[in-house]
Amino acid sequence: MLPRFVNTACAWGVGIALSSLIGGAVHAADFSTKAPPVPYAETEDFWTRPYLFGDLGRTRLKEQGIDLGLTLGNETVGNLSGGDRNTAANAGQLWFGAKLDMAKLAGIPGGTVGLTLVQRFGDNLNTEAGIPALQLTNEVFGRGNIFRLTQLYYSQKLFNDQLELKGGRLPVGSDFFFGLCEFINLTFCGGQPGNIQGGYIYNWPVSQWAGVVHYNFARDFQLSVGVYDANPTYLTTSDPSIYFLPGVPGSNRASGVMVPVELVWAPKGPLNGTWRLGGWYDSASTIDGGLPGVIQVIPGVGGVPDQFLGDQRGRYGVYESILQRLTVDGPGAVGWYTFLNTTVADHRTAFQDYQIALGFRHTGTFSWRPQDEVGFAVGTTHVNTAALSPNAGGNEVPIEVWYGWQATGWMNLKFDAQYVINPGGRGFNAAGVKTDNAWVLGMRTEVHF
Repeated sequence: MLPRFVNTACAWGVGIALSSLIGGAVHAADFSTKAPPVPYAETEDFWTRPYLFGDLGRTRLKEQGIDLGLTLGNETVGNLSGGDRNTAANAGQLWFGAKLDMAKLAGIPGGTVGLTLVQRFGDNLNTEAGIPALQLTNEVFGRGNIFRLTQLYYSQKLFNDQLELKGGRLPVGSDFFFGLCEFINLTFCGGQPGNIQGGYIYNWPVSQWAGVVHYNFARDFQLSVGVYDANPTYLTTSDPSIYFLPGVPGSNRASGVMVPVELVWAPKGPLNGTWRLGGWYDSASTIDGGLPGVIQVIPGVGGVPDQFLGDQRGRYGVYESILQRLTVDGPGAVGWYTFLNTTVADHRTAFQDYQIALGFRHTGTFSWRPQDEVGFAVGTTHVNTAALSPNAGGNEVPIEVWYGWQATGWMNLKFDAQYVINPGGRGFNAAGVKTDNAWVLGMRTEVHF
């Protein structure tokens, strides 16, 4: 998630390095995961420069403490089989990011102000094609086609950067969970706990008031703890005083706090990596009252039902995430990388109670194209056996493969294919009709302005 206003087209090694340096996940649901692409040659040539419109004084501003970025991410996908009809959909987001180095601007060493704004647009292929999948087949869709405040925070590092205190409006995936988003199926993208518990863990671009502490207690080891205002009001798409202005929404019956805790090991060296082990506890009322068979999360949407059954409080889960470089096949980031994510949610309250994802990526597959990449992933999402659904106890299994072409220094294209086995868990749609496995072809376009 954060997405920290820097995105794609580099190798996972860049993402790993950033994660270990800044002490949080390199995220987003969504495109915002890595540094802007490095051109093939150090030149302001139109085809090789890292930004479409050129430097525009950005280098000088960054030297003065103002780091700016503007990125467009777009996903065009279409189903060849599965669902109710063969059709296509397009969705994307335009996001602006700014980081202010307070040491340079105000003489406060270790201080940073961050701002991220996101405008999403487009349609959901699952809805358009009638694919009853648990996970989005175009992950960038969701949370409303609105202009949203995604980050507004102050961060202060202390004691030679050993301790970081951070507070403001934040998406939980900016500092916790797995952070890369190189695939189009949501199973393999962004903060995994939010993928299956979207009713109360809000991935990018939704933000909420939060405070986070990162503590580097030993070489290559970090402990992180956060406290997030758990209130479904943040999911509104109709009240800009909540989703854009940093106001405090009114409480309701579902209010509480969500507390993630995460231990990170980030080994350095040629085969660098980021290994995460964590868990969370949410004190808000459960959405099902803890009654078996009445779990009421909307599959594939992560909505929150209007009615809450019972007063049982508390829900939790655990997760691991491994992001590891496997080989050094050439200079820079050329080589093989892998990730393995596992999330298990509270069986009492979760419609989707676990998710596993395994992926591989190779950067510099062709010597004459050192930034082109290939990726492959397979995963599964399980429907709680207690759910009142014909999909109860089933496993949705997506398989995805893509080729990433660094077309220019500022534009990356990914040509993508997905095969979703048992969409929804057992293939049943909302009407209880069995549907076929889904073949989905797509292309992701990312442009750095």
